[in-house]
Amino acid sequence: MIRTLLLVAAVFAAAPAFAESPAVKPAAPAKMATEAQRLDLNSATVEQLSGVKGFNKTIAEAIVKARPLKSVEDLTARRIVSGDVLTPVKDQLIVR
Repeated sequence: MIRTLLLVAAVFAAAPAFAESPAVKPAAPAKMATEAQRLDLNSATVEQLSGVKGFNKTIAEAIVKARPLKSVEDLTARRIVSGDVLTPVKDQLIVR
């Protein structure tokens, strides 16, 4: 009798562990900025460039001094920023 009660108590105690967890919706992928929303490296101010994640005032000033740029990749080609810094924000930038 005691064994049966212990077994029943164990089953009830373990029930939440076997319950189905609610479906977790995967995070939506970050949307690429439209061309109008992208920051133009050849016309943006130091303050605007400093607002880009990973860019500080020194990097922003270096971008302004390096103008005109032919492409976003010029930032790494001219060693203004590393590829690790540029890759996450590349879709937010444009060169017109």
